[in-house]
Amino acid sequence: AAFAPRSNQAYMQPAAVPSAPGHRQMVPHNNPSAPATSANSIVPINGEKVRFEIPRPGVNGAVPNVLAGKKFVLSGIFPEVGGGSGLDLGKERTKQMIESFGGRVTTGVSGKTNFVVVGKEPGASKVRQARERDIPLIDLISLRRLLLGQQQLEDVKNQPPPRITSFSSGYMGNALLTNDPHEDEAPSAA
Repeated sequence: AAFAPRSNQAYMQPAAVPSAPGHRQMVPHNNPSAPATSANSIVPINGEKVRFEIPRPGVNGAVPNVLAGKKFVLSGIFPEVGGGSGLDLGKERTKQMIESFGGRVTTGVSGKTNFVVVGKEPGASKVRQARERDIPLIDLISLRRLLLGQQQLEDVKNQPPPRITSFSSGYMGNALLTNDPHEDEAPSAA
């Protein structure tokens, strides 16, 4: 897998509903029989089917307006969330999730950006710009924990960035960097 998300075991458990033979279905612990809707989708992650449930403000401990005044940029695709296709896979639903908690999503990294949310195969240019400006990179798991009140903004800012193992080839193959995720890191002292 190109993107290794943090453990999803904190909010996933085996389903109480049947799944296809040979597949173990995982669903949120708070609603094991929830049907796949625009709020949640079943996708294979590491060979297992999992359901990512989009938090809703004020529901199941989700903190309303926790992202108020914060600006986000999305980079990569978000198949866990579903919706869309190609380079837009999952972006509209991720954007709606952020906005429903008071955040704002913009298309480009700037000095006003607070976080860059990286999905699978993020754009090398946005990742590089975020690193150059010391803007925290976060993944969907960290974002979800923040929305559910399991982490604070300062915790998210200070955690290690998500592990990126490959970048998108970009629109029509126009990637600006190689797929070496450590290319722009300082060499270790010898």
